[in-house]
Amino acid sequence: MKKSFFFVILFLASCLVHAQESTPSLFNPVIKFKGLVQARYEQSLSDSIDVNGKIASAPLKSNFRLRRIELRADITLNNHWSGVIRVQLPELKTPTPGRAIELAYFEYKYNSHFSIRGGQFKVPYELDELTSHEDLRMIDRGTTDRIIVSNNYASYQPGLMVFGTFLTNTPVNYYASITNGSDRSLPFDNNSQKNFTGRLEFYPIKSLRLAVNGQTAGITKNVTGSTGGVDFSLQQKLSDKLNLIVEGEYMGGTNILAYTASSDSVKKAKDFNINSYFGQALLRINIAQPWCRTFEIGGKYENTNPLHSADNDAFSTITAGIGFIFLPDNDARLQINFIHTDYQLEIQGAQKNNNMLVAQLQLKI
Repeated sequence: MKKSFFFVILFLASCLVHAQESTPSLFNPVIKFKGLVQARYEQSLSDSIDVNGKIASAPLKSNFRLRRIELRADITLNNHWSGVIRVQLPELKTPTPGRAIELAYFEYKYNSHFSIRGGQFKVPYELDELTSHEDLRMIDRGTTDRIIVSNNYASYQPGLMVFGTFLTNTPVNYYASITNGSDRSLPFDNNSQKNFTGRLEFYPIKSLRLAVNGQTAGITKNVTGSTGGVDFSLQQKLSDKLNLIVEGEYMGGTNILAYTASSDSVKKAKDFNINSYFGQALLRINIAQPWCRTFEIGGKYENTNPLHSADNDAFSTITAGIGFIFLPDNDARLQINFIHTDYQLEIQGAQKNNNMLVAQLQLKI
């Protein structure tokens, strides 16, 4: 009943949009092309640990690679209709390696209160995931994000979404989506249910955003998982030369991969839970030098428990980073991160505390 009601709301909303538009907008197509390259160097600083943080008898200790090469086209047809296509060219660290169409969607904007997006887009879920990879506070998203994405709660999914903004002085943004909830490489949904996601954002002051989000996810015909969380983002100008970003998140939910991998004859989704939280801060200093516009310094702490019912499964990561922004809008940006991973329990041959060094140069056109 809940899902049928969701479909009805989407259908009526789209019909209402077309019914209320009395004067069609002029057709005025514009296409803007963009490109991005992220090249990085990775160095393991721990014995018997490779550049992926895995234990190996003969580990690869250092590596150069292209993290991202992307081409993007932003298409505007008039003041209502638009779309985006974005393609990744190199192999990525995702469940779907190789060339991939990340974004391919249309968007209809009736007004600031109501827009509808369809195709393949980013699910409105998880703070790290919703932060553009062009402006991540640290070089990579966190460990919890990787688990959330591998469970198909977040990242790029085909589906339909409505969103908009209400109020002017203290804006409230809403997002509601229905997606396949399966690997983006699959042409068809691989389970009998869809994922339903909702996110609500509130700005009590201009620089502070508070958010709550939740999602239900189909596992099998009769089993449904869920996840939810809260987050905040403070982006405050301290002076003409100083800008501070402070963010945090708490997340919990069903670990679908752990549930499906379990061989227990009797099992319940509620017994396979993820719990995590993180906090991060980044200070940007406008040094306005000929060789560098902005210097960054920051850090992040994240605690991840992939399976709450398992003993000694949790681990934490501490990231310290500096950065140099050479051109406006991160068009040329160098980041250097030191990452320490600490397991609640080290397991010989499986998991070991380790240190990594990662440097990444980003260029945009």
